[in-house]
Amino acid sequence: MKGIIFTELVRFMEQVQSPEFADQVISGAALPNDGAFTSIGNYPADYALAMVGQASEQSGIEATELCRLFGKYLYDRFNILYPHIMESYKSAEALLTHVGSHIHTEVCVLYPDARPPQVTADVQEGQTVIRYQSHRPMAAIAHGLVQGCMEHYDDRRSLDWECAVDGKSAIFTIKG
Repeated sequence: MKGIIFTELVRFMEQVQSPEFADQVISGAALPNDGAFTSIGNYPADYALAMVGQASEQSGIEATELCRLFGKYLYDRFNILYPHIMESYKSAEALLTHVGSHIHTEVCVLYPDARPPQVTADVQEGQTVIRYQSHRPMAAIAHGLVQGCMEHYDDRRSLDWECAVDGKSAIFTIKG
């Protein structure tokens, strides 16, 4: 998993809770690298899962909810980190329907060894249906990313999501 996700996860914990909280989570997760992440590094997804588990245990907030909140935070960070990509879209629907065909292609240009999730979208009869499939159980982060995108564009339609039990796939339906 790309290091930028880890550095942003640590930043998220520091900003939402405190730097001390982030340190406690990293210590409690007992990571082999002691939480030393770089944005350009690659790390096992299990490290992120261990950190989220520890953050959940220490905060009392369900891990799925923490991932969703992190996804919303991450959307805002992507707007700052990758403005050349994000500014090319004028609506949530425009961006969300191009995640798989444009944004993840750009991710692979920036990070040739990246393995982003498969994301497809269809717009039919006033609904946008987004299908998410990953080899990692990160669908709740995708849920937060979709919510963050909709909020960014002031898209007030409803968002329903169905997530597989393993967290590796989800269907998001935007309607209204």
